[in-house]
Amino acid sequence: MENLDTALRLMLIGQMILFIIVLAVRGPVRLSLPLNLLIISVVAFLIKTSPELLEVMSFAYWPIWFLTTTAAYFVWLCADSLFDLERPPKWAMIVFPLLTTNCMLFPLITGSVYPLIHGVALTASVVVILHALYSVYKGSLDDLFQPRRRYRLCFISCISLAATYIMIMELIFLGRPEPGWVSLSNTFLIAAVLLAISVPLLTQPTDLLPDLTQPQLSATDNPESSIVDQQIETALVSAMNDRAYARTGLTIRQLAEEIKTPEHQLRSVINQRLGYKNFSTYLNGFRIEEACKRLEDPEQVRTQVLTIALDTGFASLAPFNRAFRAHKGMTPTEYRKEKLSIVPNVTALRR
Repeated sequence: MENLDTALRLMLIGQMILFIIVLAVRGPVRLSLPLNLLIISVVAFLIKTSPELLEVMSFAYWPIWFLTTTAAYFVWLCADSLFDLERPPKWAMIVFPLLTTNCMLFPLITGSVYPLIHGVALTASVVVILHALYSVYKGSLDDLFQPRRRYRLCFISCISLAATYIMIMELIFLGRPEPGWVSLSNTFLIAAVLLAISVPLLTQPTDLLPDLTQPQLSATDNPESSIVDQQIETALVSAMNDRAYARTGLTIRQLAEEIKTPEHQLRSVINQRLGYKNFSTYLNGFRIEEACKRLEDPEQVRTQVLTIALDTGFASLAPFNRAFRAHKGMTPTEYRKEKLSIVPNVTALRR
């Protein structure tokens, strides 16, 4: 069993090294670095959990521990490069420093303290991975690009399965040698997950990494559009004219129900006819347009930016500032100052 496990690990490590080279040459630039770091951390895990390989690589003991323990963070980086994750709360930013500190201490820890420190690091890893998976799932509700929505589900399923199984085994055999079947099953599981996640990125990168800021297309750009799609687009335009976008937390499902349209057809119209890959991007276009008009209006110079943000459908000031900067390249306050600086008597209006 041990010889078979070692042979499989060596074969898998060789394939991973080859894949790193292929990904660096052919893979999308935005994804190559984080995915290669993840693959390297998996190679380190395969070495660390094999006594034979770890003995051979004893000169790299410390880096192997570091890469293995920070694998969860590399999972998060890959998810972020693929799906543009929401940034975690500020308090959560202590998780990775805690994780890194613990993994750097691992080679120095012995005795009864080791299970406690290892448990802390595992918990931190769980937090990082759960945040990544939750953000990927949350984004799937907003994603209009069908191939990428399916890939999101694949990503969530694969990472959840692998992480859950490996961490459960780690906790069950914490402080004890793992049986041969556990090591062998980990090897097969890791190989399957990496194939499921990585191969689509090389075979169809343009389908999985679309440009979320793609410009809006006119109806004439799609002459094969059906009458049904045109009717849906008309209903959609009417809803936006009625300021449906100004409702905080509006989802595509709610909008579909409002205009009496199947959700999948509405996704298709916004994606294929209007050229948007993300529902939030579509809504924010209307919200930012209205916000700009109000920020430019000298008569509303006393209106707070927060009030404008809430009135146009944003839940708080932070997402409004991010969306505004993405559209205009400056903050709302900077935009207002720039526009009102050319308006006569604006100083008097501010008093």
